[in-house]
Order: sequence, then C-alpha cells, then structure tokens
Amino acid sequence: MLMNPSFNSIGSIKHYGFSMLEVLITVLILSFGLLGMASMVTTGMKSNLTAHYRSIATQQTQDIADRIRANVTGVRNGSYNALANNIPASSDCVVAVCDTAQIAVYDHAQWNTANARLLPGGTGTVAGNLAAGFVITVMWTEKEMGGAFDPGCPGGTPANTRCFLTRFSP
Repeated sequence: MLMNPSFNSIGSIKHYGFSMLEVLITVLILSFGLLGMASMVTTGMKSNLTAHYRSIATQQTQDIADRIRANVTGVRNGSYNALANNIPASSDCVVAVCDTAQIAVYDHAQWNTANARLLPGGTGTVAGNLAAGFVITVMWTEKEMGGAFDPGCPGGTPANTRCFLTRFSP
C-alpha cells in the first residue's frame, strides 16, 4: 500500500504553515513593539528640545557675563546691579559714543532682545553687585513641564517656566 505523505496515520490532511491566529498574534506583538519605538522617539525629541534650550540659556548667561566684564567702570558705578526682564529703550552704542551707563542699558537691551528671539518667552535678569557677585537668571517657557513650577525659579514665576541661574563675579 502506498502512503501519501500529506496524510497522517488517521487519514486526515496535515496542514503546513501558519494559522490565522498565529498571524494575528504576531501582528499584535509587532504593533506593541512599534508603538514602544514611537514613544521612545517622541520622548527623545522632547529631551533634545529641552537640551537645546538649556544650551542657549548657557550661552546667553555667558553673553551677559562677557558684556559685564567688558564694562568694568559700569559695574563699579552699579549700572548692572538690577537688570529687569524687560527690553529697555537704548542708544545704538555701535554707531554713537556712549558713556558707561548707556553701554549698560545697551547691553541689557541687546541681551534681552536675543533672549526673546532665541528662547520661547525668553527673558533674563541680573541681580547683585560687585562686592557680592551677580546672579544671572535666564527664563523661558517650556511646554514639556506640564503645568509644573520650576523649583529653581524665583517666587512668582508662572507655571511652565524654566529658569537657568548662574552666579557670576567679575
């Protein structure tokens, strides 16, 4: 008697390959893996944006520190002791001759203009004096905070505002 290899000993047909249930389970497992990878990519993008803003804040604190170092007479006169988070009206000290107080106002205006341009809702303050040193604060709005308050920010700072503080002594 000849035996057909596609029949088993009972006489039923053997099926080779995948069943529909195995395919569905494979697709389900693959979908969860792809969703996990997509979540990792979005988290990475958020972290990259946060790191970018912090890098800009670091550069901006170095910018105002260099401006303060360049105007030692203005520092001695107290022109940098309390720079607010506004953009003051100033003379253009690049084309006109300015005294040390006007240079301090010009530096303040240029610095906070750059903060506003480079960071979302970006502002900066400088507080202190020559004897005690200065605290430079750069603030910006960060949506990824989810309505939280940054504990490093001064009191009264709105939610979703990130602060970068640097102590500086010229």
